[in-house]
Amino acid sequence: MKASMKIALLVGVLAVLFCAQAAMAHILWLNPDKMVVKPGEEISVGIGFGHGYPADRKDENVREGMLGEVFAEGPDGKAVPLQKVSDSEYKFKADKAGAYLLSAVMKPGFFSRTPQGMKRGSKKEVAEAVTCMHFQMIANAPMVAGASAAKLGAPAKQALQIAPQAEVAGLKKGDTLPIQVIFDGKPLAAVDVKATYAGFKAPPQAKDKAKGDKSPEAMRKKMAARFPVFVKTDAQGRADIKLSQAGWWLVILSHKTPFEDPQTCDQHVYQTTFTFQVK
Repeated sequence: MKASMKIALLVGVLAVLFCAQAAMAHILWLNPDKMVVKPGEEISVGIGFGHGYPADRKDENVREGMLGEVFAEGPDGKAVPLQKVSDSEYKFKADKAGAYLLSAVMKPGFFSRTPQGMKRGSKKEVAEAVTCMHFQMIANAPMVAGASAAKLGAPAKQALQIAPQAEVAGLKKGDTLPIQVIFDGKPLAAVDVKATYAGFKAPPQAKDKAKGDKSPEAMRKKMAARFPVFVKTDAQGRADIKLSQAGWWLVILSHKTPFEDPQTCDQHVYQTTFTFQVK
């Protein structure tokens, strides 16, 4: 694919991230075919992308050149690259028992809004830039090999983290998964956490909720109506995910901070997801 075509595709994707009112902006997630495996068993890990989480966990195709790293962090803390099959599929085999964290990282970059639309680059690189963001998108998913009591740690070297506070293997419908949100090594308080399961459909009335009212609180209520779980972290960055259905679940988290040099860009936009299976 030509570089110009890659840029055009990424511009379309990242334009959605500028829209704070989107019910479910474009996100990146992982689609492992299993979460609990035997040591030495190979699994397929799909790359999910789009703005919905349908029953088959597939929405839009991953574009060529979109991803940076796709790897697994094992019990020893070492990162191992996954074997690439295609842009949207990878393979992984856990040789040792324990908890693993699978991760996919989108290539970060700058995007600026101009009177003519979205353009790739910072304010210093794009003429007539009105606003700018530097985006970072990461998708995580746990995999447990053999060890039934393996506890998953927080992902290393990720600014925005979703750290489960209980074992993810063996979760069942009706259970609650406590999590802690961490940013730059510290608990992140008062941040919205969204969670949904594959195939969830918001009730029709959710589309009309807060219609005409564009205040932040109204938009937050509208967003909450479109997810089975919509909670805010407490002072210690903790929140509970109530698992009302069996199947694959997706936790979505976003956080914005001011960019260090306002002459270059306005804000950092961090997005992370965490995918796991409920029996």
